Amino acid sequence: MIKIQSIVRDIVLAEIEAYFALTNDYMNMSSYAYRIRPKVEELTKKQVTITSLVVSLSRLKKEFKKMKPLIHNVAIKNITTKLPLSELIYKNTNEFIKELESLHKNISISQEDFFTTTISTTEIDILCSTILEDKILKHFKNKPKTTNHNLAAIGISFGSEVFDTPNVFFSLLSVTARASINIEELVSTPTEFILIVAEKDFSKTVALFSNLYREVNKI
Repeated sequence: MIKIQSIVRDIVLAEIEAYFALTNDYMNMSSYAYRIRPKVEELTKKQVTITSLVVSLSRLKKEFKKMKPLIHNVAIKNITTKLPLSELIYKNTNEFIKELESLHKNISISQEDFFTTTISTTEIDILCSTILEDKILKHFKNKPKTTNHNLAAIGISFGSEVFDTPNVFFSLLSVTARASINIEELVSTPTEFILIVAEKDFSKTVALFSNLYREVNKI
């Protein structure tokens, strides 16, 4: 038999607004119970009282408050930027992979440049400093499927202590999501989370994370 508590838990976790309302003490639990009762009854295949749903929500509230918040201020140590960037997207073929292996021998990349390659099942994505674009295009026999320009990278650095902390990336992405900033690409290393955005969104994105940096570091 499916328990009411587990069903209510799944429903709340699937609705981020409900989760925040519950954990921040502004949910009208009776009203929410009326709204979710049809769904709970459908899944449990039995009639459910509003009182039992309110009790479940009250228990969940205590449970969630003991957990790491879904969104929290990540301890940012540094913010770095790179622009302008270009994106070159190629079809993934064995021939292209062979050409890719020799790319680093034919182009010089400095510490000041941005360069990353992602190999997926069907495509190979190259994100690079725009100054490198012509050299990369000349290296490959085939032209890219798609090219994107006027991109910028914002790197968010943090310490290794965040490795075991849930919701770090979700918390960082919520900063841009609430500001309706489109993320073109994501790149990460163990201690850096890099957001690729359009140049038109660059200043706004940097300002948002700079504010977070000052807040968490009490500057």
